[in-house]
Amino acid sequence: MLMYWLGLTLQWGSVALLAWIFILMGRKHLYHRFPLFAAYIAVVIVRTVLCSVFLSRPHAYFYVFWITQPFETLLAVLAVHESFLAVFRGFYHLTWFRLLFPGAIVTALAYAAWKAWAHPPIHATRWGAAIISTAIASQYVVLGICILFFFLERVFSARWRLYEFRIVFGFGIAALGNVAAGLIRSELGQRLSFLSTYLPALVFLLTLAVWLSAMVGDEPAQTHVIADTAEERRAILESLRYHMQVLRRFVGKK
Repeated sequence: MLMYWLGLTLQWGSVALLAWIFILMGRKHLYHRFPLFAAYIAVVIVRTVLCSVFLSRPHAYFYVFWITQPFETLLAVLAVHESFLAVFRGFYHLTWFRLLFPGAIVTALAYAAWKAWAHPPIHATRWGAAIISTAIASQYVVLGICILFFFLERVFSARWRLYEFRIVFGFGIAALGNVAAGLIRSELGQRLSFLSTYLPALVFLLTLAVWLSAMVGDEPAQTHVIADTAEERRAILESLRYHMQVLRRFVGKK
């Protein structure tokens, strides 16, 4: 009974916070600036409510859960990339980065889906294995984007942008929680089943708190408009060339 009420509280608490975030985005006219993030929030709300409605009907719940899972997975990756692109738009003027970075994301997800489809576990269908494998791979992709985001922010001293930074930070926290739960489950099995089951939901509440702090906060006036000027692009490219030269010297010494 305790587990039931804990799960129910986490579920509907998340829905309430998600709805609050979605409403605040509307009040601050952020839907046009973060359309993919807004779509992700809306899909998670609808998906959670639908799964709750069909919870007492296992057959229907199964289909609702797995049909909606790919949409949430895809939107999570696109939403975190949306904020990455807004802050580091200058990098996309580099042909190799424009092709390499999104290409690496697509390749990682496609490979995970193909591998699971071609070699599904005995207890799973091809479609089910592909969806599960892609969802797991997406967590590593999101975590990788978040790590790269804050690494580049440090290296290039990117201007502070309240919404983009906290959206990415929140996605990083959520991905880390999911990855940790998966590792606990794979390494320890049922010995810490409570932790591996509820850790993602508990960490997601922390994620929602980070996103909510962004929506209730006030962004500095000078960062309301995301600039993409020639001066910014030139500064980014010069900084990138400098760091590449430093890296070549370091590798050459090795």
